[in-house]
Amino acid sequence: MDRHLSLQTYVPRLIADWVKQQARDQNVSVSIIVRDHLVDVWQRENAPKNKRAALDPTRQNLFITVALDALLSSHPDGQLRQRTHEAYARQLARRGLSREAGDEA
Repeated sequence: MDRHLSLQTYVPRLIADWVKQQARDQNVSVSIIVRDHLVDVWQRENAPKNKRAALDPTRQNLFITVALDALLSSHPDGQLRQRTHEAYARQLARRGLSREAGDEA
């Protein structure tokens, strides 16, 4: 198991207050919040460089979306695609999520 190393930095008060509030809200230490944010940024910056394009989750999701839409569009039941979009909208609403531009394929 890798041993984690300690880092120290100075940040503006606004950022410090924000990090401390996140720690209070999640009932964890400030160190955990800072670590989680740094790891997230590191993964976003390095993940595409270390993966073959075919394994990139964004590319996979886009391919799946396009392929599914093609299957729905060519299905003998001409209303299946529309019903799928309506069910998607209901699921978004149940979860309190809004549809965004381009969300409807």
